[in-house]
Amino acid sequence: MDTLPDIPPDFGPSRNTEARIDETRFGDGYAIRRPAGINHLTDTRQVNWTLLTQAEFEELHGFLRPRLKVTPFLWQPPWAASAGKWLCTQLSAEEPTSARFARLSATFVEDHNP
Repeated sequence: MDTLPDIPPDFGPSRNTEARIDETRFGDGYAIRRPAGINHLTDTRQVNWTLLTQAEFEELHGFLRPRLKVTPFLWQPPWAASAGKWLCTQLSAEEPTSARFARLSATFVEDHNP
């Protein structure tokens, strides 16, 4: 499995966690809830890179674009003990208006597939 190029993102990519549950509601307001499967918690990260050189931009964009919503890759988020499998579900690029720097934003979703 390929690894995301080692170009550090901006400080503090946002992290959201979604929980999938099975819920049964009864007529008196009572409900039973349980996790929906062994991987019921999924993290999503919004990752941004600013001030990318042309070479860095082309490397990141060239890596993420062909994998968009299809092929997972390895990435180690800040503060994570090890790399995990992630899927890029959204990619937004802002090419430079001057000859200096470009921006790239991506949404990574944790991939639980074996």
